[in-house]
Amino acid sequence: MDALKSTLRRMPWRLMPFLLLPACNDPSRIGSNEHHAVRDDLAHLYADQQLSGSFIGYDAQNDHWLFIDSARCDSATLPASTFKILGTLIGLESGVLPDSGHVIEWDGRDYGRPEANRDLSLSQAYNTSVYWYYRETVRRIGPAAFKQWLDTIGYGNADTTGGYDQCWVRGGLRITPRQQIAFLRAVQAQELPFRARTYALTKAIMAREDTLGHVMRAKTGWAMGDAGSIGWYVGWVEVPDRKPYFFANRISTSDTAHATFAQARVEIARAVLREEGVWP
Repeated sequence: MDALKSTLRRMPWRLMPFLLLPACNDPSRIGSNEHHAVRDDLAHLYADQQLSGSFIGYDAQNDHWLFIDSARCDSATLPASTFKILGTLIGLESGVLPDSGHVIEWDGRDYGRPEANRDLSLSQAYNTSVYWYYRETVRRIGPAAFKQWLDTIGYGNADTTGGYDQCWVRGGLRITPRQQIAFLRAVQAQELPFRARTYALTKAIMAREDTLGHVMRAKTGWAMGDAGSIGWYVGWVEVPDRKPYFFANRISTSDTAHATFAQARVEIARAVLREEGVWP
């Protein structure tokens, strides 16, 4: 905890721009220097797969916002595995995870997926979205230090009730699509209290695709409960000689056995990004 306080005191950083983002259910509040488009004509991308969903895109190059079902953009839900972006940053910065190759031993329990039932490095755990690796990371950080990180970063509602080591999947932690965009912008711009090395390692781990010079840094998420499933795909697209395009796609269904739910999170996001001309 003392080390964390020392780090926060010495790191120059700007307050996250949460309050500078527009209220999603009122695009007119964006301001005279920003532009927006409400593209509810693209809502069929969700309906075609028997899903509900919303999308926020922010084109930093043109200072342009895109909304699909803007009324849901301030609705908070579990972040699920999108939390692993922050979990990676905190783990690396705290020293609990020395580098992206750091291996944590599997505890021998069956987690329902072969790729989760083995010793894993940080990169492997992020790539295959393995919950237990991040649970152990947070446990090694400790509840008090972990809560202080959430409060300092201003991540969602920063609520660790229901178990600090599981709050992002079945506890009290909640985040809105609008807050996801604010967090991603701060990570990409390196405005949070992390060292350059921490950012570099995290951004490298976040890389999902590199297609025709377009690099996508992103994370999926999936939370399942009695009311059904919530899915995320959040991140940004980098193109040479262009500022990034940030996005937060969230889908939901009451059908926990929905056949295409996992891939739909990514496919719908890609379709919108193609529509915006930022993905090939």
